[in-house]
Amino acid sequence: MTELTKIFEDGHIDTGQYERIRESESNRLFSIHWELRTILYLGVLLLSSGFGYLIYLNIDTIGHQAILLGIAAVAALCFYYVWNHKLPYQNQLIIHASPFFDYIILLGSLLFALFIGYFQYQYEPFGSHYGFLVLIPTLLFFYCAYRFDHKGILSMAITGLAGSLGLSTSPRQILEDNDFSDLSVVFTALLLGLALAAWAWYSDRRSIKKHFNFTFQNFSVNLLSIAALSALFGQDLKVISLAVLLVICLYFIRFALQQRSYLFFLLPILYGYIGFTYFVFYLLSMTDMNEATFFVGLCYVIASAIGVILLFLNLKKIIKK
Repeated sequence: MTELTKIFEDGHIDTGQYERIRESESNRLFSIHWELRTILYLGVLLLSSGFGYLIYLNIDTIGHQAILLGIAAVAALCFYYVWNHKLPYQNQLIIHASPFFDYIILLGSLLFALFIGYFQYQYEPFGSHYGFLVLIPTLLFFYCAYRFDHKGILSMAITGLAGSLGLSTSPRQILEDNDFSDLSVVFTALLLGLALAAWAWYSDRRSIKKHFNFTFQNFSVNLLSIAALSALFGQDLKVISLAVLLVICLYFIRFALQQRSYLFFLLPILYGYIGFTYFVFYLLSMTDMNEATFFVGLCYVIASAIGVILLFLNLKKIIKK
């Protein structure tokens, strides 16, 4: 309202126009779309968590078969509802008529994963083949994500795919739970990240759910960059690891400029800066530690800090240009 008052005081509008605009602004409706979506998502998560807590409290009185039957029944009802209210498949974004559709399919998917996990815990039908156990709900999640156009289930599917390969993909666990000192884990993460990036590129060219590309590329940039950084930190092939990291960063910087995405511009810059800084000080550590080495390291820190500050100051211009 301060800007409107200034416009009025400058004489650009008369008193009647000022009063009408002020009244319109005061009575303007505001959207609570995202608030409702957040509440509904939290409700689904709390409900699925409640099932797990109920199982924990009443495991001795209800019985395993009754618990499994109850979970399966609710999951089946969810899938029955979405199957009877689904829209025809299309490669473009699908907006369902019911506002509860997305949350019901999410609840059904979570309950199915709970059912599989509890069934394996109690009866061990897959023995120690946990990768195959994770793969079953993962395939269902991929189908549901594409058939019912659900980004949340797509994230669950990608996480399940990584889990079936022995990887963790959450921001914290990707560093804590993955043994990147093992070169096979590094190669697995690199191959999965490349596969996700390749599918995102292919689906974008073929216009297959192009709105899923952000999710694929988000997983890809983190898996590829962290795997390359881990190889750089923990393996002997420093030059090759740095080269791989820089290629990854350049690819996603190019992608960010094409899509005008701040996130995909900042992430490779951050990962590339960490890797290059490590390599510079690794080379300095191989020389005699004297005043000249310290001076070079100090100059690099100052120059790189100035460069990062200038980059952030001009980030908006770079992305828009």
